[in-house]
Amino acid sequence: MARPWKIVVVGAGAVGGTLAVKLAAAGHAVGVLARGAHLQAIARAGLCLEDPNERLCVDLPASDDLATFGPQDLVILGVKAHQIAPLLPQLRPLLRPDTVVLPAINGVPWWYFHGDSSAYAKTMDGRTAHLRSIDPDGRMLTDLEPAHLIGCVVHASAEVVSPGVIHGNGQYRYVVGEPTHRITERVQALGDLLGAAGCDPQVTPRIRDAIWMKLVGNATFNPVAGLTRARMNAICDNPELIDLIRSGMAEIMGLARAYDCDPLVSIDQRLDIARGIGPVKISTLQDLERGRALEIAALLHAPLEMASRAHHPMPTLQVLSALLGELDRQVCTH
Repeated sequence: MARPWKIVVVGAGAVGGTLAVKLAAAGHAVGVLARGAHLQAIARAGLCLEDPNERLCVDLPASDDLATFGPQDLVILGVKAHQIAPLLPQLRPLLRPDTVVLPAINGVPWWYFHGDSSAYAKTMDGRTAHLRSIDPDGRMLTDLEPAHLIGCVVHASAEVVSPGVIHGNGQYRYVVGEPTHRITERVQALGDLLGAAGCDPQVTPRIRDAIWMKLVGNATFNPVAGLTRARMNAICDNPELIDLIRSGMAEIMGLARAYDCDPLVSIDQRLDIARGIGPVKISTLQDLERGRALEIAALLHAPLEMASRAHHPMPTLQVLSALLGELDRQVCTH
């Protein structure tokens, strides 16, 4: 193996914790930021990942304070999209000029317009546009120098089933790509890193296409899961819900094309991917059951804001956003 990477995973939950275990088991120097009982369990007995094929447990340094960790080769953001803004200034002690920051998040990322060449990427005065639904005052692109960023789309289903224990479905596919839509040495190195850790990486020259492909499912299945409390297989077996999801998927695919992107799959192909995931709890349902704030801004508000800019009607997404937003206000803790 080439020299071990120094890696910090910010948020050792389902997504971040899965990557932390895989990378630590491959011999890299991995530390995790965690909280509460999860942190206590990791400090006491390590972090475990169980899937249908194996059980991996690793001992690794864990803390609730990023200042504990020094400069890193790679920082993985495994928290929810709406939790990232206050974290960005805290990353500075972890960063060297060549440190890669990999946000492993759902939905439209705050950096979407950085390096974008679409008609909507610039403001009237020539500055990089920002999404007010995610980054109201535009600070996120100044709090973290965007040159550190590599985009990531996660196709891996997992759940923290008890403190220190994550259950995954055995699929560990990660699409990574530069926001500038170029293949670089660092993104190739990142793909190699993930592949050697037993993941299934894909290095893409068009990360935004991959973002839209994932969003086609996230912006439809996730709110339906939250509103119905149904697992993925139950949703897929309900023809009325699938008709609703089809309508939302068509809206998002049309919006992707308005932003000069290709959603990569047809509606039927995207539904087949969802059916192949199995009886998992979608992340929005996991958050709802734990009383956590839901991922609404990145999954629904951001595409609706982008649709308004492009004068692209999104009636299904508007309904899902209104319903899930009220559920979030009634049930979840902010």
